Amino acid sequence: MDWLQPEVASQWRQEGKTYAHAINEFVRIGIASDWQEPQEEPEEDKRPLFAQDIMQMIIAANQADDIERLHEQVPPASSPITPYFEEQLQPVCPIGFIQDYVVVQAGNTREHTKLYVANSEQLIEIPNILRLGMSSDQQYIAKVTTAGISVVHNPDLALNGDHTAYFSWEHIQQTLKKKLARWESLADCVYPVESLIDIIPFASGTKVLIVSGYGIYMIEGEQVHLLYPEIEEMESYGEDYTTISVDMAHGAVSSDSRWIAYGSQMSEHYLLDTYTQKIHKFEPASSYPHYSLFTQDNQSVWYNACHFYNGATIKVDLTDIQKDVINEEDELPLMDQEMRVYAGASLQSGNIVGDAYGYLRMIDHNGQEIWRYFVGSTIVGIVVSPDEKWLVVGTYGGMAHWIDLQSGSRDEYTIGTAPIREQSRWILWKNQQPLRW
Repeated sequence: MDWLQPEVASQWRQEGKTYAHAINEFVRIGIASDWQEPQEEPEEDKRPLFAQDIMQMIIAANQADDIERLHEQVPPASSPITPYFEEQLQPVCPIGFIQDYVVVQAGNTREHTKLYVANSEQLIEIPNILRLGMSSDQQYIAKVTTAGISVVHNPDLALNGDHTAYFSWEHIQQTLKKKLARWESLADCVYPVESLIDIIPFASGTKVLIVSGYGIYMIEGEQVHLLYPEIEEMESYGEDYTTISVDMAHGAVSSDSRWIAYGSQMSEHYLLDTYTQKIHKFEPASSYPHYSLFTQDNQSVWYNACHFYNGATIKVDLTDIQKDVINEEDELPLMDQEMRVYAGASLQSGNIVGDAYGYLRMIDHNGQEIWRYFVGSTIVGIVVSPDEKWLVVGTYGGMAHWIDLQSGSRDEYTIGTAPIREQSRWILWKNQQPLRW
C-alpha cells in the first residue's frame, strides 16, 4: 500500500507556496520601505491543518525507504507541524564536522542525551559519551563521561583518535573545592555533566573551556581556573552570597586559541587575552549578554545581547585590542540590531547567525545583511563544512537540517532571500525512531 496521500500532499505544496510568497513579499516591501509602508499582515499558514496526516506520511515513507519522493511530494517545513507534537520535541545541536559527517547531539542538558554522527542519509548512534565539544578549527573533540573529559585529535567516525589530554571529574571537583570552599559551585555537583552548557577544547589539544550553570572555567594540566564569575566580585557580595549560579552562561574560543570570549545574563561582555592574561570588558548593546562568536580570521569577535526574543550584536576588533585603542565605554560597531542570537558559524565572507525566531542571517564583516533564511524553529546550533558547501542547522523543534550553501537558488517553498536549498533533514524526537524528511 502506497504511503502517499496525494490530495493532502498537493494541498500541502500549494499552501506552502502561497504562504512563502506572501511572507517574502511582505518582508521585501517592509525592508525596502524601512517598514514605513503600510501593509496588511499575510494570511495565516493553512498547513497546520494537515500536521497529523503529514507525520503519518513521513513515518510511512521512512518505513518504505522512499525519502527522495517524500522530500519532493511533501516539502519539509517545521512550523506547521511542531505545535502538534510539543511533548516529543527536544533540542538538536550539530557540534562539528568529522570527515563528511556531522556530530549531532539530541536532548536537553539535564536529561538523557543521545549522540550521533550523521550525514544526510545515515545516522550512527555513539554510545557511552554523555556530552561532546569541538574546537573551533574542528580538529579536536572533548568527550565527556561520568568519569571525566578526554581530548582527542583528528577523530574518526567512532570518535577515537590521538589522545592529547584527560581531566577527571574527581580532580576537577577537588581542586575547585579548595579554591571555592565558601561557595557552592561545580565542585559540589553530584552529576557535574548535567550542569554543562558547553565544552570547548583549545587548538593545542591540552586544555578545555567549560561553560556551566555553575560558572565558566579553563582547565589545563592540573590547573582549574574560574574565569567567571570573578572571585573578587563574589567576595564583594558578602557572606550571604553562597552559591555560584550563572544564567545564560556562554563562551567561545578563537581558532588560534589566543582569545576567550564569555559572559552571562548579568555581566558585561568579557574578552580574555590568554597571551597577556588581560581581561577586557565591553558594554552590551542590548539588555543581557547572550552569545559570542569569533570570525574565521580571528580579526574580530561578535557579541550578542538579548532583550526578550530580540537583541543586538556588536563587533570588537582584536587588532585594536592589541593596540590598546578601545576603551570599555567606546561605542562599538553594530552588526545587527534585531536578533537574539543562539548560535553562529564563521565563513570567510562573514558570519551566519541563528535566532530565537528560527531565522538564519548571513552578515558580512561590515554588518551588511547578505541574506536571511527561515528554518522554522528556535536555532540551537550551526556548523559549516570546511569547504563551506554544507550548512547544518539544529533546532528546538527537534530537527537537523542539511542545507546546500552553494546551490545558487532557492525553491518556491522557502521563506527568505537566501540562494540556498535544504537537501535533507533528520527528525530526532523523543520516544521515536529517527526519521528522514
